[in-house]
Amino acid sequence: MPDDTSPIESRCPVCRGEGRYAFTGTDRLHDLPGEFRYAECRECGAVYQTPTPGPEQIASFYPEEYAPYRPGKAKRRNPIERAVLRSVYGYSHLDSGLPGWFARALGSVTYRDAVPYVRDGQLLDIGCGGCKYLLAMQQLGWQPRGVEFNAFAVQTCHEAGLDVFQGELRDAAFADASFDLVTARHVIEHIPDPVAFVGEIYRIVKPGGMMVLKTPNSAALGRDWFGTDWYANDVPRHLLLFAPDNLTLLAERAGFETAVVRTFSTPKIVLNSWDYRRHNPGESSKKNKLRRAVARLYVMAAAVSGRGDEVFAIFRKPAHAG
Repeated sequence: MPDDTSPIESRCPVCRGEGRYAFTGTDRLHDLPGEFRYAECRECGAVYQTPTPGPEQIASFYPEEYAPYRPGKAKRRNPIERAVLRSVYGYSHLDSGLPGWFARALGSVTYRDAVPYVRDGQLLDIGCGGCKYLLAMQQLGWQPRGVEFNAFAVQTCHEAGLDVFQGELRDAAFADASFDLVTARHVIEHIPDPVAFVGEIYRIVKPGGMMVLKTPNSAALGRDWFGTDWYANDVPRHLLLFAPDNLTLLAERAGFETAVVRTFSTPKIVLNSWDYRRHNPGESSKKNKLRRAVARLYVMAAAVSGRGDEVFAIFRKPAHAG
C-alpha cells in the first residue's frame, strides 16, 4: 500500500486539480478487507479515493445488508411539519391546525431541508433504496419515479407499486427536461464521475426545475474532531467527500443556479464516531447519558459555526435554459 509520501497520480474528479495525501482508512461499517487511500484537491478541496476504483470493485463495497437497501415505510408527518410545509413550502393541500404566522416562525428553525412544492410535479429520486422517500413524497402529492442499482431494493419498490429503473442513471435514458425535481440524497459521494452525473441530471431537469443534493460535509466540525474515526467518512463506499463550496462549484459548472446551501447535524454522527474511536467496547455511546449530552452540544456548535455534518443544497436549472 502506498504511504503518504507517494505521489498522488489521480486528478480531482470535481475540478481536475492536483491532489495531496489526506488519509488512509479501512471499512469500519462492514469490515471489508483492505486499506483505502484518500487525497485532498489542492484547488477545490474535495477529498477523493485514489486510485479511483473500477465498477466491479465499487459493487463489492455494498453487501446485501447495506442499510439503504432495506424496505422502508413513509413516516407519518406530525402537525408541526405539516404546518411548516403548508405555510413555508407551498403544500397548500395539507391540513394544518396551526396559524400561518406561527408555522412560518417555526419554519425558520425547523424542517429547513424541505423542498418547495410543484403541483403534480414529476420527481426522480436517484439511489432510492427501499423506497421510503418515494412513498413519503408521493403522500405529499409528487409523482415519483426512481433509479436504484440494487435488485432487492428495486423489487421492494416495485412491490410498493412504484416506477423504479434498475441500473445507473445514464442507462435509464430519460428524455430531456422530464422532471420538476431530481433528488440525490447521500448518493453523489458514491459516484466516481460526479461531473458527468450532475450533467445528466441537468439534462433531464425541466427549465426552472430543481436538483436536490444531500451529502456528508468534509468541512464538518465533527471531521475535525474525529479524523479517520468520523462516521460519515464511510470508507470505502464514499469515493468523494464534498464541502459546500466545491459542491456549489460542481453544480454551477453544469449550468445550475444555487438556491439553497445549508449544513445540518444530528447526535447520531457524533455518537457513532465515538464508537468507532472506542472500537465499540461495552455499551454503545447512544446509551451513555454524558455522551448524549455532549452530542447535543455538538449539534448546537455545528449549527452556530455552519459546519454541520451534512450538506443540503437546492440548485435550479435556469428557466430560460433550452
